[in-house]
Amino acid sequence: MTRAGDLRALRLDKRLTQLEVAEKLKVSQAHYSAIERGQKAREITEALLVIGSMRKRTDRTSGGDVKAGRQK
Repeated sequence: MTRAGDLRALRLDKRLTQLEVAEKLKVSQAHYSAIERGQKAREITEALLVIGSMRKRTDRTSGGDVKAGRQK
C-alpha cells in the first residue's frame, strides 16, 4: 500500500471525514483530498501524524457517510 493509501486507511479506521482532517491540518477539504490521492507527497507525513493523534470518532450523527468519509 502506498503512503497515500495508508493515509486514507487510517482516516477511515478512525471514522474521520476528509473535512475533519483538513480542518485539523488547516487546509481545504479539496487540498486534503489531493494529499490523500498522493498529489501532495510532501504533506503525506504531516497528515499521517495528525490523523494518528486524532481520536476515533464514535458517533454516527455527523450527517456524513462515515465509511466513505463524505459529508452529505
